[in-house]
Amino acid sequence: MRSATERQRRLLERLAARLEADAGEEVNGCEDFSMRVAYPYLLGVYLGVNAVRDAYLVVEGPDCAYMKTQYIQGNHDWLSTLTSVSGYHRVANTALHPSMMTAPREEPLREMLRRVAARPATGGTLLTAMPMAAITGADYDRLCREVARETRKDVVHVPGRSLSGDWLDGYDRTLEALARQLDLSGGRRRPRQVAIVGYLFDRNEADHTANLRVLREMCEALGLELVGVWLSGGRWAELRDVRHAGTILSLPYGRAAARRVARRTGAALVELPLPFGLRACEEWMRVLGERFGVLDRARAYVDRQLADLAPRLEWLIPFSFQNREAGYVGDPHLLPGFRDIVELLGARLRFAVITNRPAHLAAARPALEGIAALPWPKLRAYVRFLCRQLLERELHLLVANNYGTSVPLPDAAVVEFGFPSVYAHALYDRPFLGYPGLLAFVDTLANALRQNDLARARAAALEAADDES
Repeated sequence: MRSATERQRRLLERLAARLEADAGEEVNGCEDFSMRVAYPYLLGVYLGVNAVRDAYLVVEGPDCAYMKTQYIQGNHDWLSTLTSVSGYHRVANTALHPSMMTAPREEPLREMLRRVAARPATGGTLLTAMPMAAITGADYDRLCREVARETRKDVVHVPGRSLSGDWLDGYDRTLEALARQLDLSGGRRRPRQVAIVGYLFDRNEADHTANLRVLREMCEALGLELVGVWLSGGRWAELRDVRHAGTILSLPYGRAAARRVARRTGAALVELPLPFGLRACEEWMRVLGERFGVLDRARAYVDRQLADLAPRLEWLIPFSFQNREAGYVGDPHLLPGFRDIVELLGARLRFAVITNRPAHLAAARPALEGIAALPWPKLRAYVRFLCRQLLERELHLLVANNYGTSVPLPDAAVVEFGFPSVYAHALYDRPFLGYPGLLAFVDTLANALRQNDLARARAAALEAADDES
């Protein structure tokens, strides 16, 4: 009787053979029409709305715009409030139909914006358009300005780029629209006040609230006051707090917005990596320590954190991680830190699949050196790539967003991580940034490997007992 592992391997072999045959057809002129392994631009805009608790979004597009909230609420984010049983959803749409495209649309759209913005619960309103509406060239900026004057509420236009962007672009463009259109005047900038622009607050769960606490502690260790974070799950009015910062700390998920905020407020700009992994955390503290003349405090903080961290990993590295092989599926900004963590633990990153456009790869390219890499693939190429990797030799650990959790992986532990994560949630403090986040993330990986070892041992025992009977 074949084991479950053998059956999975046979399945992979048959699937790989079929896909290799398809690849031969592609070489001979048959294009791959399978779907892109990526998430759309509009979801990035939704993430931006989800990260401001009293923000409302109007989408000029068909009613399916409402259904896309399900990627976030109830799946990726258990604490999301994008939709409500009251019927007052934070994502509304104009129910646009192709038959309506030639009719005047400005007044109905203006009235919907006015109704949404005028609600007492609305802190601010965003407007974006799906491609069928965006290509008509409506003057959305003017419309937003007019409704903002009428309602005395912020109404911000987020350009519709669904035909050319992915969800990272959607989130980035949302932050950039806020940076361009919000009133950031009247700031009382102080040298030791900083604001973070470009943090991906992709859900309201305790992994991200804990990350914000860690970032605040890292700043306070240097004598800095963190006066604002874009985005942080706070209220619309809090977005203007960044105007008080003497320095804007730019993170990868909103570089353009950070540059614009710094330009508009007169603040200094410091570009930093996402503090995910040991090297990035040390670089964070070193760069800020040098910038603010407190390098001794930065070194002391790093030494304290390492003194706490190192003993906890002493036995974990040789008995759980050493010589293991890992794979990654997800966004490019998490990859450098993940590779750093894997190698710190004595393991090896064998491959990475990047589920975003190649334009986002610049900072991640060093982390792709020496490994098999597949950026922004079509679904057929993605499955073929994974089959090759899994059949080549054993994979011990896969860290992946939701696209990676559905692949049959013989004997591999799977940790869902990044956007979207449908099967992994955090309802208590569980950071992944900074030194506390590094420890929590390693803990998650180690537990997944141990549970997988246990499951394999149980399966082998059951198969042995079945053979004896």
